Amino acid sequence: MTAIKPGAVPEVEQHDAELEARVAVRTEELSALSTHLLKMMEGERSQLAKELHDELGGLITAAKMDMAWLQAHIGGALDPPSKEKFASVVQMLNQAMTLKRRVVESLRPSLLDHFGLPVALRSHFDENCGRAGIEYVATLPEEILDLDPAVQLTLFRVAQESLTNLLARGQAKHVELVIECQDEPAGGQGYLLTVGDDGTAMSEAQLRALVGMRHRVMGAGGRMDAQAAPGLGNRITVFVPKQAASA
Repeated sequence: MTAIKPGAVPEVEQHDAELEARVAVRTEELSALSTHLLKMMEGERSQLAKELHDELGGLITAAKMDMAWLQAHIGGALDPPSKEKFASVVQMLNQAMTLKRRVVESLRPSLLDHFGLPVALRSHFDENCGRAGIEYVATLPEEILDLDPAVQLTLFRVAQESLTNLLARGQAKHVELVIECQDEPAGGQGYLLTVGDDGTAMSEAQLRALVGMRHRVMGAGGRMDAQAAPGLGNRITVFVPKQAASA
C-alpha cells in the first residue's frame, strides 16, 4: 500500500477547491452569455416583427387597395376566366395578410405588450389548438400586474414552446393551461404556470432538450420542472416569484 505523504491531503483539498471555484466562475460566465444571447434574440425578433408589420403589411395593404380600384373600374368588363383569376389574386392577398399577422405574433406577441400575459396566452392557444383540433382548458387570472414584462415574456415563450413541442409530437387530444398564485415554503408569493397534455410522453432526450427553456426561467429568478409518463402525458411547470412590474 502506498503511503500518503504528509501534507498531501490538504494539497488535494486545495486543488479541488480551486477547480470548484474555476467551474463556478465559468458557469457564471456561460450563464451571463446565454442570458445576453437570449436578450439579443428577443431584440432581433422584435425588430423583425416590426419590419414585417410595417413594410410587408404596408405592401400587402397597398396591393389590396389597387385590386379594389381595379375591381371598381374594370371588374364589370372582365370575362369569366379573368374574373376568376382576379378573385384568386384577392384571396391570395388576404391569405398573405393572415400569414403575415401569424408570423408577426409568433415573433413578438403584440397582445402581450398591449393587454398582458393572460390575453396573449388565450389568443395563442385558441388559434393553435383550434387549428390542430385539440381541446384545451385555460384557467388564468384576469390580469397580472406584479410581474416584470420581461418575466411575462419568459412565461409566454415557455408556454409557446411547450405547445409547439406538443403539436410536433402529435396524438394529444386535450391540453390544460393554468396560471395560479402560489405561496413559497420559505415565504413570499409567486406564479405557477402549468402546461399539461395527454399526448405521447416525451423521451429522455426530449426532456433534456428543454435546457434552453429551463435556463430562460432561471434567468428570470424562477425554476422549471418537466415530467413525462407513458399513458399519462406530459406536464411542464414553471414558478416565478412576484415582483414589481417595471414601467
